[in-house]
Amino acid sequence: MSTAGPVKRTSNIKRPDVGTRDKKLDVLKTQLKKIDTEVQAIRKQIDQQQAGGNGQDQRQVLQNELREIIKTQSDLKSRRQAIHDQIKALDSELKRKKAQIGTKTGGKGQYQSTEDIAARKQTIDSEISSGDLSLVEEKLMVKEMQALNKLQRDLQAIEPVRKSMDDDRAAIAALKQELNDLNPKDVSNKFETTQQKLNEVQSKNQTVYDKRQTLFNKRSALYKKRDEVYSQITQIRSDFDNEFKSFKLKLDKERLKREEDQKLSKLLEEKDAVVGKLQEKLLHARQPAFTYEIGAIENVLCVLDPTYVKPAKHQLEVPADSTAVTKLTVRKVEADDLVPIVIEKAESFFSGGSKSKKNKKKQASPSNSATASNGKFSLEPTMIATLAELDVSVPLNKDEVPKTIEQLNAKHEDFVSRQEEQTEKNIASAEAKLKELDLEFSKKEEAVKAELEQKRVKEQEESKEDEE
Repeated sequence: MSTAGPVKRTSNIKRPDVGTRDKKLDVLKTQLKKIDTEVQAIRKQIDQQQAGGNGQDQRQVLQNELREIIKTQSDLKSRRQAIHDQIKALDSELKRKKAQIGTKTGGKGQYQSTEDIAARKQTIDSEISSGDLSLVEEKLMVKEMQALNKLQRDLQAIEPVRKSMDDDRAAIAALKQELNDLNPKDVSNKFETTQQKLNEVQSKNQTVYDKRQTLFNKRSALYKKRDEVYSQITQIRSDFDNEFKSFKLKLDKERLKREEDQKLSKLLEEKDAVVGKLQEKLLHARQPAFTYEIGAIENVLCVLDPTYVKPAKHQLEVPADSTAVTKLTVRKVEADDLVPIVIEKAESFFSGGSKSKKNKKKQASPSNSATASNGKFSLEPTMIATLAELDVSVPLNKDEVPKTIEQLNAKHEDFVSRQEEQTEKNIASAEAKLKELDLEFSKKEEAVKAELEQKRVKEQEESKEDEE
């Protein structure tokens, strides 16, 4: 992966011209001064066209009188309405009492007072006492006498009601008289007279008012024109402020973009360095697993078993996109002349084995790995260390050699059987680390962008606060 350096940006952002803005404002400010001069002249004319002091005072007096008359009319109207309401209430009460009396007397109008009943009772007593009446007539007279007694009791009970009705009639008459006394006509005449005087005063001042109104209209037109000039000044300043804000925003955006490019470029360089190491590990992972162990077993078997022949080594398959892996060749070791006890010629113990650091450290010594001196069995220390590392029993004599060979063959078979699977696991592990690294740096890249975005938002908020 190649690493690109930080991008250099050339700023083509043009700053708003303050001189152009000031020239436009100077023209408008000159117009403002001219308008203000005209407004001052009109104000002086308005002050000279003031209405006479006596006329103003007279109008004020008449207006006060009108307000008092209107208030009097309102009070008079309220009082008359209150009297009408009282008369209406008393009239309703009379009707109610009359109906109450009619209910008590049964609607009979022949005897309306106790005096009438007493006279009738006296007449009946005289007729009964005369003895000229028949039995039937006498019974009728007695029955009438009983009815008159009951009616007399009822009339005595409603006598207070009759008296209160007379009082109500007297109250109604008094209220009507009071209503006649409250005649609004005089107040209305006074209102019309005062209003006529006020109209005359206002008519005298109308000419002054018209001249003042004409001056007011001219002043309003000048105010409107001045507001338009102020609006143009405000618009020019607003446009310049907006251009300056846009200019500043573009500068900030370019600065943040440059900062983002620098941080992302640095992050990319860091990623390339780590990815290079992981790709190197992936290349090593593509080599067959257990290469060192299998080679060590084969070398030991060549020493301990004269009949053992090393299998042919195949060339490693290197990925097409890799240039870092070199082809490994295996040198065939002729073991036909080797004997387990006597080795005439010094030979490298790990010849043809893996080229890993472990193999390089465990090269055989110039002496034989297994020697027989005076009929005694012995092994080189490097071979003993190799057998121990492979977790295989170290033979102490010739009789134990077959057992060791058997264990070595079993180990060899186990490593060979698991070699392809373990190689795939190693490759998968290395590729997983590469993906994990890619994801990690993607998150870092997003974090850098988020940090710069927060910084941009914060700067905008601070800029708004400064403006407020």
